[in-house]
Amino acid sequence: ILFLTFATVQAQTPVVHLKFENNLNNDGSSGLTFAVAGANNAGVNIPYSSGTITSLISGAGSVNGMAVGTYAINLTAVGDEGVDPAFSLIQNGASYDAQIMSNANLGITGSAPRTISAWVRYDDRNNTTNGGHTIVNIGDPNAGGGVNLRGKMQFVFEAANDQIRVAVAGGRIDCDYNPALIEDGNWHHVAFTSPNGATLADLEFYIDGSPVADNSGGANSALAVETVDDLIYVGTSGTNTSKWFDGGGIDDLRIYDVSLTPAQMLAVYNENVLSLGDFAFGELKAYPNAVEDFLYIKTTSNSTLHISVFDITGKSII
Repeated sequence: ILFLTFATVQAQTPVVHLKFENNLNNDGSSGLTFAVAGANNAGVNIPYSSGTITSLISGAGSVNGMAVGTYAINLTAVGDEGVDPAFSLIQNGASYDAQIMSNANLGITGSAPRTISAWVRYDDRNNTTNGGHTIVNIGDPNAGGGVNLRGKMQFVFEAANDQIRVAVAGGRIDCDYNPALIEDGNWHHVAFTSPNGATLADLEFYIDGSPVADNSGGANSALAVETVDDLIYVGTSGTNTSKWFDGGGIDDLRIYDVSLTPAQMLAVYNENVLSLGDFAFGELKAYPNAVEDFLYIKTTSNSTLHISVFDITGKSII
């Protein structure tokens, strides 16, 4: 079934857009590049998955190996220490210095607006729901202890407390989730927006396209966002801590230099079907998935749009 929805949502271009299509290419506007760096990066190959994989969570069975596109980072696939060089990607500590990072600073500083979103999949390889798994860190990863206070912003899947979290040096804001719904081995979209001049309490969280309350409070949530310009670290805090050690995956990571609206966030959530920007066409053919998809169409033209929808057999529906 294909649902057609006419939307007037103004599209935004992310400054960083990592699709993890068997590579670390950045399709965002910043021009930043990404690679695995660190003293222990020798031989480290990022584990990607595609198609259908088996979840380590009991009863989850087979799940999609990716959320968007054809590939995603699959940290469940990392092997044992001393066997798999990629083990350094998931193990905390200075002796495992291998992190996915940008080649230059992000450029979003102070309390400037921003949005960060990603698809995540949680797999509990140790059969215990624990740990804080960093999705991405921006700003100075060494901030704290009186140095660049609040200079970092860390987006965390805090499985130990059933929360998604944004932490800065000296404070954090938390959002509770139902582990039965989120820690199920499947992909879920998580995001937050930070408006211009925000404190931590001003941040808005989203799960699977819908806004959710920061009902856990956090700590020192009245602190202002004051990010220092620095590199971007994916799947780690930037200091070889809070790595995604318990299994799962990350896909379609985006960083915007604007605070997206709820309608824009919903559009991002639904973009895993089809996304076309500034596309001039006489005829557009779209082939959604066979079960159910949403096609959002936006146009600035005053001309009439003629839309025909056919099922898989070629029979006209609309």
